Amino acid sequence: MPGRDARAILRALLAATQGTAIDLPAIAPEELIATARKHRLSPLLSTLEVPGLGDAAAEAFRRDRVVTVARNMLLGGVAQECVRALGAASVPVVLLKGLAYEQTIYPAAGARPTSDVDILVPGETRRTAFRVLSQLGFEPRAAAPGFDDPDYHEVAWTRKGVEVDLHLALAPLARCRIDYAEVWSAVRRPAPQSQALVLDDAHAAVFHALHMAIDHFDLAALYLVDFARLLPEPDDVARAEEVARAWRCHRSFATARELAGAFLPIWRAKQPPAATPWFSRRVIEHYGAAERVSRPEQIVRKLSHLDGPSYVLRYFAVQARRNAHEVIERRVRKRSARERLALDRDA
Repeated sequence: MPGRDARAILRALLAATQGTAIDLPAIAPEELIATARKHRLSPLLSTLEVPGLGDAAAEAFRRDRVVTVARNMLLGGVAQECVRALGAASVPVVLLKGLAYEQTIYPAAGARPTSDVDILVPGETRRTAFRVLSQLGFEPRAAAPGFDDPDYHEVAWTRKGVEVDLHLALAPLARCRIDYAEVWSAVRRPAPQSQALVLDDAHAAVFHALHMAIDHFDLAALYLVDFARLLPEPDDVARAEEVARAWRCHRSFATARELAGAFLPIWRAKQPPAATPWFSRRVIEHYGAAERVSRPEQIVRKLSHLDGPSYVLRYFAVQARRNAHEVIERRVRKRSARERLALDRDA
């Protein structure tokens, strides 16, 4: 699909999430369905009244939502199991991203697909959390260089095809300056019966923007909808932006805001006018094209979304150390992920 057509279809689908009719007479239903699925929008669109969608697309989206409901129920059950076990070990748990969004910003079940379970625990409970997940039958995975470093921000665990991303921090510590005392003081319970906590919406939006930047903004358009729903009003955006500045990740937030505004014009119309930074324009100009972002462009985006030279130097120094450590572990020591985390020692 040519890049121009891909972007036109995506804009139409995102407009439909805001209540606008789809008017693409020259586009085959198969192209509409493929783009919606690529950007993980089809379950959400199934929950909405979308004029002009067409019967074929509506039926495909309905099936996608049924699958999403089933998948989210499975992941939700795993999340509850982890929360209960960690709670029994006196470890507080915050539910992150997809499963948290389904409870807080998407009122219809199955509207927000997710592929794994993301949870945050205090960094000082690292060893206890590892032991609990191991006792539940999860195995750690060497998902990134340095995952076993004491200051690494997350560790991936798997069990029977389900992955749990255990976050000890919201982002690499060298990348920004998140105030975790502020984060934990503002967490809330989304419903009285909920066992897990969720982030304050402003904190969730800044974390969401950081996650988008870590993935070089080369991700599904569902993330743009998430961002806009986390910050529906101008005051919400202003508050989150203040947090992003304090946490030294404003560039990531600025591009997430500008990208969401470029593709969600109804949301953008409520925001005060602002100039688009050059590093955001690079992202917006390419976003939604059929081809993936090249490796050189990924590096440019990484560098340009760190808030200042000191963060660039610190980030690359840490990454160099972790890459060297990974070479030694994989080629010389050849230890398993479990051995690298010293799990057997905790048994």
